[in-house]
Amino acid sequence: MPITHIEKYAVRPGRYTSTVYRAVRQVVASICILPFSVGIATADSSKAADDIKDAIMHNTARQVRPVSVASTPVSGIYEVVNGMDVFYVDATGRYAFVEGRLVDMVERRDLTQARLEALTAIPFAELPIDMAIKTVRGNGSRRLAVFEDPACPACRSLQSSLTALDDVTIYTFTYPVVSSDSIPAAVGTWCGSDHPADQWRAYMEGAPVPRQIEPHCEPAMDHVRRIVEFGRSHGIRNTPTLVLDDGRRVVGAISGPELEEALTRAAEEAGR
Repeated sequence: MPITHIEKYAVRPGRYTSTVYRAVRQVVASICILPFSVGIATADSSKAADDIKDAIMHNTARQVRPVSVASTPVSGIYEVVNGMDVFYVDATGRYAFVEGRLVDMVERRDLTQARLEALTAIPFAELPIDMAIKTVRGNGSRRLAVFEDPACPACRSLQSSLTALDDVTIYTFTYPVVSSDSIPAAVGTWCGSDHPADQWRAYMEGAPVPRQIEPHCEPAMDHVRRIVEFGRSHGIRNTPTLVLDDGRRVVGAISGPELEEALTRAAEEAGR
């Protein structure tokens, strides 16, 4: 079977906009940076440093008193040291680099995350949902796609959160990329089972997986191969990977409340 395990599983934190925004707000709050009302428009580095210090103290009610402000090798970018924190700002004070992220300080928006989400989005209409296991709960109004593997611990821990969801249609893709031992389970789910959803769920809940693929399962092998090819072509390297109704993806573990919030927001943004 032309499906091989070529990547090791690595848990990556779920990345959904609301969670990231909260994290950014916490980081911003921890260093107490507010939009600067004073821009830097001078070639004198000492004066520029004093202006930035004054701007930070003015806009944070003197809660933050920078130890130092210095120019950097990048024109227009300034280093600010506040206690043990180091961050960078531009001359206008609107944009800051916080923990490697470019943040719009006026809008409190993580521009890096927004760009990453745009680059990795998978429009729901492009998903091969005809190859997925479809589960409808309640009115099924919200949509969620899940790429998962029985050999993935985070996938198994996610099952309780998925089971608790209501008013959702879940499209589950059997995606055996964590371990080659999962390939017979994925193929067997689509071969010889009258209830593939129940069979796959049993594997995800810890039931022993088959050790080999039955000879008559060539169509099921092709089915799984097509799922894996789709995932590879769209950069789905880790499991679980969730695709929300608005096309954004979540990679790795996510709590039940976070998943619920993500589904609701995605459905609203998708206009459903």
